[in-house]
Amino acid sequence: KMFELRIVTPQLVLNYAAFLEEHKHFEGAFSAFEKGVALFHHPHSLQIWLLYLTKFAERFGGTKLERARDLFEQALEKCPNTESHQLFLLYAKLEEDHGLMRNAMAVYQRAVEKVAVEKRLEMYNMYIARAAEYFGVTKTRDIYQSAVDALPNNLVPGMCGRYANLERKLGEIDRARAIYMHGAQQVDPAQEDNAYWQTWHEFEVGHGNEDTFREMLRIKRAVRA
Repeated sequence: KMFELRIVTPQLVLNYAAFLEEHKHFEGAFSAFEKGVALFHHPHSLQIWLLYLTKFAERFGGTKLERARDLFEQALEKCPNTESHQLFLLYAKLEEDHGLMRNAMAVYQRAVEKVAVEKRLEMYNMYIARAAEYFGVTKTRDIYQSAVDALPNNLVPGMCGRYANLERKLGEIDRARAIYMHGAQQVDPAQEDNAYWQTWHEFEVGHGNEDTFREMLRIKRAVRA
């Protein structure tokens, strides 16, 4: 009956669904969510979608996985990139908890390609952490490289530092050095307390030789100029 009213707001939909859930009318609550996302467009529909998808996953877990995936795809279809990161995180969590990790990795890959630039680092951090946890650190190499290519210039040095440290731990000294060189192009050596150049300096002291140390200094002069 609520949807027969002339004026319906997103908050009214959420309140009505909460009322039905409180009284154990779970199917009715999901029906309210369905009608709510059909009534409203972005940005008003996003808060309904987020709660709907959360409640659906909590209620059914992996027993209605294909239906849950379909709902996430519907939600993402009409959600702008500036807001989609919240949906992608929920979607990946669904796959991690009830689906397959390779599906979760595919969701993270879509996320880093689609979300707004200001949310891309957050997504890459989650992607790298999950890949390392479930598949090992060597599986993060391609993700690091993707991040270096896709992130804004001001975020590249930080990612390069982490990427180079990974290669150093794996014994790939030449690869680590090449990554330091790449990230250095975005870091002004004239800045005070510049951690990036100090880290590279320490790397060459520990793993380089006279020629590689001189090359680092040459690049440092060139970037400063």
